[in-house]
Amino acid sequence: MSIPESFQGRLRLPLISAPMFLVSGPELVIEACKAGVVGTFPALNERSSEGFEQWLIQIRKALDQFEQETGKKAAPFGVNLIVHQTNPRVQADLELCIKHKVPLIITSLGAVKDLVDAVHSYGGLVFHDVINIRHAKKAAAAGVDGLIAVCNGAGGHAGTLNPFALLS
Repeated sequence: MSIPESFQGRLRLPLISAPMFLVSGPELVIEACKAGVVGTFPALNERSSEGFEQWLIQIRKALDQFEQETGKKAAPFGVNLIVHQTNPRVQADLELCIKHKVPLIITSLGAVKDLVDAVHSYGGLVFHDVINIRHAKKAAAAGVDGLIAVCNGAGGHAGTLNPFALLS
């Protein structure tokens, strides 16, 4: 896998600011990106797809303005999509991510090859949350670019393993 241009030379540290439910929003994402860290947020933190698109526009405008004013490149940003069938917005939100070419999509609760292919079509990356080896193998088969070892101690759908158990 080659590193997309949207990531090259833009990270001060190879870190992702976690997409935290109810905590992560445009302001946190923008400041993380300005600091050279990938800023992310869950799409569902904004309560409608229309509002979600406004967040994407707000983030992009703020980062473009930062780059124009400082001459520095901001880190890319990302969106966490819950791809489980219980999320009625997943398709609408994915279409908005494609429209706005979100550089990083973090998927949770399902690894979907069609989604991965759609994000790859515009040069985006897909990382997938995993809590065990079985989920990691499914995500790899779907063609994701990276795995996020959620595991014990994380919020949301955390597993029971220490994340180091997934490294082998």
